[in-house]
Amino acid sequence: MLADASRRESRQGGFIRRLRRWLILLATVAIAFFAWVKLDPSRPTAGVRRPLRYLGGQAQIQLDVADRGTGLTSVDVFIEAAGTRYQLAAERYPAIGWRGSGVLQRSFDLPVAPRDAKIPEGAATLLVIARDGSWLNYLRSTPPTLAQAVEVDYTPPLIEVLTGQHYMRLGGSDVVVYKVSKDAVRSGVQVEGYFFAGTPGALRDPGVSVALFAVPQDLTTAARPRVVAEDAAGNRREAAFFVAVKPRKFAERTLDVGDDFLARKVPELLETNRMPRTDDLVAGYLAINRDLRRQSEETVREVCSRSEPKPLWSEVFLRQPDSAPLSSFADRRSYKHDGNLIDSQTHLGFDLASLRLSPVVAENTGKVVFTDNLGIYGNTVILDHGMGLFSLYGHLSSISVPVGQLVNRGDPLGRTGETGLAAGDHLHFSVMVDGVHVDPVEWWDPKWVADHVTEKLKSFDSPAAEPAKPASAAAPSGRRSR
Repeated sequence: MLADASRRESRQGGFIRRLRRWLILLATVAIAFFAWVKLDPSRPTAGVRRPLRYLGGQAQIQLDVADRGTGLTSVDVFIEAAGTRYQLAAERYPAIGWRGSGVLQRSFDLPVAPRDAKIPEGAATLLVIARDGSWLNYLRSTPPTLAQAVEVDYTPPLIEVLTGQHYMRLGGSDVVVYKVSKDAVRSGVQVEGYFFAGTPGALRDPGVSVALFAVPQDLTTAARPRVVAEDAAGNRREAAFFVAVKPRKFAERTLDVGDDFLARKVPELLETNRMPRTDDLVAGYLAINRDLRRQSEETVREVCSRSEPKPLWSEVFLRQPDSAPLSSFADRRSYKHDGNLIDSQTHLGFDLASLRLSPVVAENTGKVVFTDNLGIYGNTVILDHGMGLFSLYGHLSSISVPVGQLVNRGDPLGRTGETGLAAGDHLHFSVMVDGVHVDPVEWWDPKWVADHVTEKLKSFDSPAAEPAKPASAAAPSGRRSR
């Protein structure tokens, strides 16, 4: 019996030892798992979605905050300036289970108005303080998740308009000369919804800017151009200047769209421009006259969005030799088929007729920036004459210049044709300022070019020229220098 009792005690002892080992193992695993979950050593991260160096009068801060462990428990965003913190956001994320909040990522689009919040101008810091559910936060300091230096600035640039009176016709062009302060990163002339970029450094004084601008044909004489300037913080100032816009009545024309023309042009243009085919030739024509026309003008604006920062031309534009006008600028055209009005569009440019396959020459010195099919214009050459001034030569049967070539006034570009939406062999010619079509007649007129462009520029480009008395100025008192 003693032996049996001894064996029972031995078995019991072995069981207890095994149970103890299992309990220790389970406790170790539980503690390790709990420590892995709740003692997460990783910290939240934060970053700005787009570069942020300045905060202007109105700004937006775009932030992404993330945590790859227990999840975020809080996010606080501040602007710290002159020893004071100005809170922009404060969010809390309660735990939804033993693991944590489950919030692993948050994005913020925070509108900021430093002036309204009375944040002082000058150096500041964007602070993001994000916390997660790790228990290590009780044992360690929590530095800012993000600390980025920014500058608070809500003082817009200065503007001085140097040229005096400007007289224009609706659809016409002009030049304004002005100065902006050194903090300006973008300036030009705003005319309703149109913006015409200014060119700094085109004249002898590097602090003077020049802007070619227009009052486009689709506006009214009530349009009031104004010089605008923006700084890197997005602060914007406007300065009005004297502009008298003369009214103008544009020609109205009715064009008959015949079945022969539709059968000849519509399938070809739809295929060339990769548009959906249709057996309804009128519907196809309307798609070309509306949609393709709009796409063509979008391409023109894109091509004309980059220009040489100095004038490449030096004299009046050369009108095409031995050519006669078939239309005038900005004709209001009505299109009829079988006696019914089917569409209305504005024709932007001049149609010039000559002999079939006549040579087409550059109307002024410039750089070839486009040679390709251009929708309704067909085979087209576009020249950059500098400072936002361009010319367009459309409906060509052939093109004899490559992109990038510099051409002189009178150099050959190609030959006339009837590519694109042309009913017969002719040249479509346009002059554009920053992609906006303007009246070419002005640029063919030596007196107009002298009075409105070249003499103005010469008066500011002479080494002995005294600065003109500003026609208008926008300069607040007490502006800090930068």
